[in-house]
Amino acid sequence: MKLHSHARIFLATIAICLGLSARPAQAQLGLQAGFVEAFQPDFMNRDIALFVDFLQLEEWQEPTIESLMQDYSGDFKLGCDGLRDEMKAMKDQIINAGDQGAIGIIMVPINKWIQQKARLKQKYIENLRSILSEEQQERWPALERAMRREKELPRGILSGESVDLRQISRDCEVPPDVMTSAKQALDEYEIALDACLVARSAQLLASQEIIKEALIAQDNVRGLKELELIVAKRVALRELQDRSIDALATAYGEPWGLVFRTKALATAFPLVYRPSPMIPYFAAALELPGLSPEQIAQLNALQVEYVNFYEEWRTRLAALYRTEEPKKQTEEVRRKINQGSPDAQKISRDPYRPMLDERDAMDEKTRQKIAEIVGTELSQQLPGAAKMAAAAQRPMGKGKEGAEQPTLNADGDGIPSRPARPDSNALSRPSSGGRDNSNSPPAKTAD
Repeated sequence: MKLHSHARIFLATIAICLGLSARPAQAQLGLQAGFVEAFQPDFMNRDIALFVDFLQLEEWQEPTIESLMQDYSGDFKLGCDGLRDEMKAMKDQIINAGDQGAIGIIMVPINKWIQQKARLKQKYIENLRSILSEEQQERWPALERAMRREKELPRGILSGESVDLRQISRDCEVPPDVMTSAKQALDEYEIALDACLVARSAQLLASQEIIKEALIAQDNVRGLKELELIVAKRVALRELQDRSIDALATAYGEPWGLVFRTKALATAFPLVYRPSPMIPYFAAALELPGLSPEQIAQLNALQVEYVNFYEEWRTRLAALYRTEEPKKQTEEVRRKINQGSPDAQKISRDPYRPMLDERDAMDEKTRQKIAEIVGTELSQQLPGAAKMAAAAQRPMGKGKEGAEQPTLNADGDGIPSRPARPDSNALSRPSSGGRDNSNSPPAKTAD
């Protein structure tokens, strides 16, 4: 489960159990107050594999490492259980203190446990390092970088912030000789990534106490300042990821650079780089029986035109995500501060809607052009033709249940135009395949 979901669950649990109402601005600040991390162990059993690999542990050392991990896990569970019991015992005191006073009361046991948790972490590290040889001690910095990638990298919130480009390279099965030739670019990425992770973690830690104080004092201005500092570190990390995608794709060369770039962008911006449902639609049109060479050539040209539009559209949409997502991280707190101000700017509920409508309009226009090329009879065999024909026969306006009915488009060709969808995340209609073939050549040629 991602950090964002953990935070929502924890804040909601406190609100329900203690009778508090976590308002949106408070929740947005609370996400960065360190509450969630307090209930997450610094080490887990799966980390033993990292210790073995990066430190090159001897066989006799592994049982000792496992024993240390068991001791740490037991102490951590004992501490978490104690915190929960302490908070339950304080329930009446917290409820009677009201919203503002309750937050201050809750902070006391949580802060005490956070300090204890830090001591448990340090104790485990000291015990672990005490059994290492000099050579293994020299490998410790590499292990720390690996641990940060394992534990800190997934804490991203922005699209592209949490991608691990080394792992994507492995997923793409980039050949070892290509990876070797790109070693300098990979090493530079690893060092720069680690520096960004350290900077983001330091800012989060430095801001946690200030945000807690802002929550207690209901000082949204102070809290907003800290959120902006955190967001700046997140943006810096995401920008490094963007630059590194380009650098590594260039270092890999062709064809692996394109394979890597495609996978990296789809991982970084999954809601943007989805396969277009129009590519299977073109494939279906090109498989229609009885097409003339001229019709096939027209369909091929139209597909090239659409692919060029879709690639350019996705690039613009990704740029919009880069701009809008950081704003979203402070939106509720900023809105709370500006509440009642005549100069307050209205925040768009869905900044992506115009671009989604643009894509939908192009899809509909392209379907119409395909229908014109293949003719009325063959167009009835295209996917969704029967559904559109049935929709065109229904009366325009409101239906029996008051639902919006499809209206005929301005071209008057009987193909209904769809109403705007409320889900801003639905960036493409379902397609028949999970692979993005937007750059694939047409399935059929005039030859």
